Amino acid sequence: MAAIFKPKTPGTFPIPWVVAPGTCIIVRGMVPPCSKGFEFNLQCGPKLYPGEDIAFHFHPHLTEKQLARNHYEGSKWGTQEISNSVPFKAGDCFEARICCACETYKVEVNGKVVCEFKHRIPACKVTHFGIEGGIIVDKIEFVREENPNVPIPNVTPIPKGMCPDRRIRIKGKTPPGCKRFYVDLQCGPKVNANEDIAFRFDVRLDEKKVVRNHCADSKWGKEESDGESPFKVGECFEISIHCYQDIYRVKVNGNCFCDFAHRITCDKVTHVVVAGECTVFQVDFDPPEQDPLHPVPSLAQFDPINRSVYWIRYTVLCVYWLIQLHTLITHTFKRTCKTDVICERALSVLVESAPRPC
Repeated sequence: MAAIFKPKTPGTFPIPWVVAPGTCIIVRGMVPPCSKGFEFNLQCGPKLYPGEDIAFHFHPHLTEKQLARNHYEGSKWGTQEISNSVPFKAGDCFEARICCACETYKVEVNGKVVCEFKHRIPACKVTHFGIEGGIIVDKIEFVREENPNVPIPNVTPIPKGMCPDRRIRIKGKTPPGCKRFYVDLQCGPKVNANEDIAFRFDVRLDEKKVVRNHCADSKWGKEESDGESPFKVGECFEISIHCYQDIYRVKVNGNCFCDFAHRITCDKVTHVVVAGECTVFQVDFDPPEQDPLHPVPSLAQFDPINRSVYWIRYTVLCVYWLIQLHTLITHTFKRTCKTDVICERALSVLVESAPRPC
């Protein structure tokens, strides 16, 4: 994986390897409120348009609310493809992923597939990624399937251990023929050993379901498998596991998928294990306040029991401070009254002791 942080736009950025099936370009950023549109170009050289051939031109028109795709070769544009829906909004943050497949480029925005574009120029001729227009880019990532830094099974230690408010993100792809893979939050580094597993997220593509469970003292607990599986063979995915005080909340491709109540306290979790038939691009950790694309859930998203507990605590705290405020005001008022009485007595003494005219 290679990354460019806070790149200056407009500009072109070299792709660090030959573009082939499995290559993905991930762009994180924000669309300014005044933006009318912007462009992503997979191009065959370093010069901005019209200096190079463009294998894939991706152009959201925000004012016209259209999404245009095309290619540019020999100083001529090809046949334009247009859809009348734009997955970007002015003022919003986004994550766009452009993945090269055998016959097409597939574009995902915030975890949802928005379009595919058939190759018109061989992908191996693409050397640079160009950005133009009204856009603020925070990060550009170049990733590929055969990344040697993420072997399978993958065991990653959690920095400083698991705790409430920590988020784990796993990006990968299910290759053709994939039947099953899983993610374990476990209490130790060993794979297929007697480590306790606080949370297993078991994706079974052949059964079209996702099973959740835990394992303590080599005994599995009760399985949970409700909800339609959002995973498909041959597609990229992003799994986000957010640890709360009482639950793990899982999002898949930016959409809430399930909650799993703690059966083993989260402070015992030390490692993340990804194993099975999948390709992993990246495993990372970030607190929710650092991720504008996935904000912390509001109070309304919590279950009724947690919401009731919150309001009871809030009410008790308010009553406590009202009592303290009342005590302070009463004490101050009494002191003020005593001061007034003393002043009146002193004044009367002075008046009586003053010399009187004859």
